[in-house]
Amino acid sequence: MGLEAGVDRGRLPRGTHGLAPEAVAHSQRMRMYLGVLEAVAERGYAATTVGDIVARASVSRRTFYELFRGRDDCFTEAFEAAVDLVLGELDTSVQATPRSEWRVLIRRTLETYLRVLSENGVYARALHIECLVAGPIVAQQRRAMKTLLANRMHAAFRIGRTAGDIPVDVPPDIFEALIGAVDDRIRDCLDGPGAQALPDLGAHLYQITMALFGVPDWRQD
Repeated sequence: MGLEAGVDRGRLPRGTHGLAPEAVAHSQRMRMYLGVLEAVAERGYAATTVGDIVARASVSRRTFYELFRGRDDCFTEAFEAAVDLVLGELDTSVQATPRSEWRVLIRRTLETYLRVLSENGVYARALHIECLVAGPIVAQQRRAMKTLLANRMHAAFRIGRTAGDIPVDVPPDIFEALIGAVDDRIRDCLDGPGAQALPDLGAHLYQITMALFGVPDWRQD
């Protein structure tokens, strides 16, 4: 599932169409989120123009500027929407997992994150590549996203440590470093075999996580 769920990508008919103004604005906004993510994934952030966005969203420039100040504003909102969607998928993936099963929590978190990115390649490029050149606001959003992911790993670590499964504490910045390593591996995959290969990283990223936590597990599943 992605941002396109329930969104008609076609241009709304002129005149009376039976939709409330709020519904029209929501449809247009979501289509422009998708439009900017797709354009940036295809053309790169620097080369993407408002014209690219409105063409993909099937809206007019006037409509675009009624909702956004420009390309940067649109991408910033789309980036935030993509992050929210990914985090929601992560929450759903572990809802049924007992909190004591910290290894399962880590494995499912990694597997779900990679799966969602592989199914939505434009999000992957936005969250891990094009965001690096999208300006200070998106840079701040990216740091916030990485901190949220690091906090999830830290929470799983604390469960394992409290249970006695993890022998020693690790420095707090290890969790940020772990997410940095995940980010780097994902970026290399996107620049190489592509988004469809991201799920193949799951087992290795899990092993890296266990090693950093002081409980290495190099078994091949």
